[in-house]
Amino acid sequence: MNIPETAELIVPIAIRNVPIVTGMVEQSATIFGLDKEGAQNLGLAAEEVFNVLASAARPDEKIRIVVRQGGYYVEVACYFSRHAIPITALNITKIPDPDDESDIENLGIILAAKVVDRLQLVRSRQGEMALRFTIERRYPEQVIPSGIPPAGHYSVGEGGFEEIKQFASRVSGMYGANSPGFFRFPGKIVDMVKSREFGVLLALDGKGNVGGGMLWKWGGKMIDSFGPYIFTPQPGLVGEIVQGVLEKVGRKGAVCIVNRMPGDDLLRNFFEELVESCPANRIRTTACHPPLYRQLEEDTGSVAYVHPEVEIFVKECYERLVLPRSVVATTHAGEFIEPHAAFGVQVDKKQNLAVISTIVAGIDAEEVLAGYVASLYDEGITRLEFEIDLGDETTPVLVPALHAVGFIPCYVLPWGGRGDILVFECQGPRGF
Repeated sequence: MNIPETAELIVPIAIRNVPIVTGMVEQSATIFGLDKEGAQNLGLAAEEVFNVLASAARPDEKIRIVVRQGGYYVEVACYFSRHAIPITALNITKIPDPDDESDIENLGIILAAKVVDRLQLVRSRQGEMALRFTIERRYPEQVIPSGIPPAGHYSVGEGGFEEIKQFASRVSGMYGANSPGFFRFPGKIVDMVKSREFGVLLALDGKGNVGGGMLWKWGGKMIDSFGPYIFTPQPGLVGEIVQGVLEKVGRKGAVCIVNRMPGDDLLRNFFEELVESCPANRIRTTACHPPLYRQLEEDTGSVAYVHPEVEIFVKECYERLVLPRSVVATTHAGEFIEPHAAFGVQVDKKQNLAVISTIVAGIDAEEVLAGYVASLYDEGITRLEFEIDLGDETTPVLVPALHAVGFIPCYVLPWGGRGDILVFECQGPRGF
């Protein structure tokens, strides 16, 4: 039986439709492979979001809900008018005021964020908003193979599912905290590759043994890569794997490939260091191995909107990377700015890392950011990064707030978002 990849529902935003929304999301999630707990949590998140919208929506407003299976995850996307949800409801560190009825109503978004793996709000240029939340399938950790694979001649190939699982287990066992946490779940890596959102290339000896490999995630103009991870000391194997990956991803529309957390120094002969591309005496990175970058196709240029406080820094980064950019310094000239800011955060506890990004830039950004930093430090997360999309002209206004809270610019990630991403790093909480 062929299982569809999406399910869709359009209903008026009214309390009476809560059971319809919850039932549709839970049933779809179950069909798409989530276990009972995951499906119920996804249904709960949809219910909480719908309740918040219903408390504020006009009688004639409708919501479009799309449930999509991505192989290793199930995503729910809720599309609605940009005026249907209070921005303050999206800050999950905000403590509701029991005397404020609107705060209690908006608590649903906080609850939704707590039961899903990822929550993201996207605002389109047409004014519609999409609130996306995702739960990943649960996978067992697999016993890590002991020792290095046997000596032999390893050549590059895609490999089968069992070889992909062996690759993931060896990465987790040999590289530990210097590798992404998802390698602890070999079955998940298989489903990531099957989803076609990821690709993999392995070093194989034809006898079921894996001597290394590299994983990458397809994107728009930027491809994220992981590795290469090497388990056997065969001369030239690193170059064969990297060259094989470059051939796979080349001429596919991507302008560059990056590696944000190389496990060692193996890529330095093939990629450029992004941190070194910026003024080294003005930054500090907590990563053991700085992020790396390689151009795949001609970069025809773009516009980068920056705040004057980071203009020189960004220009120097572009000059060292030889990237054609029109840098536009933006200043506030009295135009309307949203009163309330909202941010999203992704946490990798194994890496002790949290990455914060903008949902909405607002006047109270400094206060909200300070709350995020304090909350994350209280949870023991001490590596904090903030990403500003230089292709979004509404975000440069956040730079003074970032500086006030303790963030400094670290490097530019070409084509990491709508445009380039300027990555900030927190030097420690201030004032609390």
